[in-house]
Amino acid sequence: MAQKPNQRGATRESIKATTHNWPTRTTFSPSKYFRQHQATLTESFMRLVSYPLASIMTVMVIAIALSLPGGLYVLLKNVQSVTDQWEQQSVITLYLFPNMEDTQALALSHRLSAQDDIASVEYISKEEGLRYFEQSSGYEQILSALPENPLPIVLRVIPKQIVDITTLSRLQALRDQLASLKEVDHAELDAQWLQRLANILSFGQRFVYALSVLLVVAVLLIVGNTIRMAVESRRDEVLVMKLVGATDAYIRRPFLYMGFWFGVLGGFFASLCILLLSWWVSAPAERLIDLYQSGFQLQTFNADETVLCLTISAFVGVFGAWIAVNRHIANIELQ
Repeated sequence: MAQKPNQRGATRESIKATTHNWPTRTTFSPSKYFRQHQATLTESFMRLVSYPLASIMTVMVIAIALSLPGGLYVLLKNVQSVTDQWEQQSVITLYLFPNMEDTQALALSHRLSAQDDIASVEYISKEEGLRYFEQSSGYEQILSALPENPLPIVLRVIPKQIVDITTLSRLQALRDQLASLKEVDHAELDAQWLQRLANILSFGQRFVYALSVLLVVAVLLIVGNTIRMAVESRRDEVLVMKLVGATDAYIRRPFLYMGFWFGVLGGFFASLCILLLSWWVSAPAERLIDLYQSGFQLQTFNADETVLCLTISAFVGVFGAWIAVNRHIANIELQ
């Protein structure tokens, strides 16, 4: 009598042979679809909880990487807020040519006072300038020994606009316009410090943007490497799912949610670190502000920025997981 062949284990051919007995696909059900995603989301979180030490280490590395550009952003936001409150009256000093007569200088002063963008013009004669220089420098005897007064006539032009970072370009354009007058030898705007501060802020913003890009790439690599190890640890499970006909989207789903949890938790702890750091430095910052009698309030992450941080971190986590899963699932082939 012929013996019956051994049927231990399922082969690829035997599984394929039974596919015709599977029930036909039903219509799409939104409620069932969302329940499946909810179950996968919960399962992915429970897998992270089952490996607490490894998960906490990965989440904290992501949090530190995200908190660095976030902290620099908060610092720049506070500096920008301080400079917005530094509203001072700007002065453009015009040094006329030494051979300029008083009548010509007075005529120029009256002509400039009539301009719409100029509030007032202060006329400083050669004698007034020499007396002020003697009092401020202490070289009265040396200056009195000079054969003639070497100082020019000076006009102090006060524009109507208050100097700040937003109006600095317009004030510089006015300074250039006044410097082009034929009676003016040199024009100087007393806002060079504000221009330097604007350049420092511009450099800081670009530095924060560049650092943010680098650290986002680092988070992508961290999440990608973590998901790669998760795929490798579940290699047999992925292979079985492929054998029974599971789609790549179905196989990819739990790993994408794992990357989502890494990103959200990393963004949450990054925001928490920034808030704690802001609270820690708030007391000495307030004492410093009181010394200058300023109404400045120390700023930190608001609700919109916290949500934005969580959104970006979640997107980065999912994107890093998607790259890693697509690459490594494709390498797991049926034998």
